[in-house]
Amino acid sequence: MEPGIRVIARAVAKPGNEENLREVLNGMLSPTRAEDGCSFYRLFEAREPGLFYFYELWRDEAALNAHVGSVHFKEMQTKLKDLLLGPLEVSLVREIGAE
Repeated sequence: MEPGIRVIARAVAKPGNEENLREVLNGMLSPTRAEDGCSFYRLFEAREPGLFYFYELWRDEAALNAHVGSVHFKEMQTKLKDLLLGPLEVSLVREIGAE
């Protein structure tokens, strides 16, 4: 298992805001992947419309904290207020049952 801080984040669009949410979240990919300490940052869309997941791996907690403090993250948070059905769910996870 690769060391680091793993994150899964879940975003659910308000009805009618699916496309706008997709655009905002997709806009996070390039600037976040360019951050120091970002090992990977992937965005997934569920088959259920308007349900999105980020899967992230950060070198360490300092790198994750720098991401949360970044301008593009703060701008995303402002935009999400009008697009999300509920709060952005962010979970720090660890792999279990690895081979």
